[in-house]
Amino acid sequence: MKLRSPFSGNRLSNPVVSAPPGRQRRRSLAMKRCKGFTLFEMVVAVSIFALMGVIAFGGLGQMTRNGQSVADANSRLSDLQFAVVYFTRDWMQVSPRGIRDQFGDRKENIIIENDTITFTRGGWSNPRGLSRSSLQRVQYLVVDNKLLRRHWISLDQGIAEEPVQVVLLDNVESMEIGFQNPADKLVRSWTADPGYSDGDPILLAIQLELPDMGLILRQLEVPQGVL
Repeated sequence: MKLRSPFSGNRLSNPVVSAPPGRQRRRSLAMKRCKGFTLFEMVVAVSIFALMGVIAFGGLGQMTRNGQSVADANSRLSDLQFAVVYFTRDWMQVSPRGIRDQFGDRKENIIIENDTITFTRGGWSNPRGLSRSSLQRVQYLVVDNKLLRRHWISLDQGIAEEPVQVVLLDNVESMEIGFQNPADKLVRSWTADPGYSDGDPILLAIQLELPDMGLILRQLEVPQGVL
């Protein structure tokens, strides 16, 4: 006779073990907390990020423009200082020596006319030992909104001799130049005139008009013995 086990009729093929109620609630809450963002939340987040990007980009662009403006202003000021220093250096070495022009006519050492000044200066360096004078004839004037400096290789100019020209400053609207006498009168046309009786000039006044910087005035002492 075959014996049957008393448990054979009650055996479960797939036993199920139920979790306690407390653990189930915690699992449900954890699943709720792990849910992703809703579409509305994503739209709001993207909108805020885009707005912050626009604000940051605008601020960066303004900083870049301000930096470029400052750099341009510094460069312009440096160019102006260079031109003023160049003229001052020439003027402080003005010489009493007159010249003869291409036609052999005698010209004074300083001539001011039509807001152009022409004078003889000393101190022309000669590092190569060329056969030439240490004096130099120079001229300052404004042409086509450019402040120009011209000089001639020969002090007494030869026939058809052309000056050497350099641009000292761009974007110049005008230049006014003249002598200031003891009566504080500006003399804008000057050659040695025996009939001039207002006293020897004491200052040379030069005024530049720049569209971006306004009026620039420079007053220089007239060295003794040059008039």
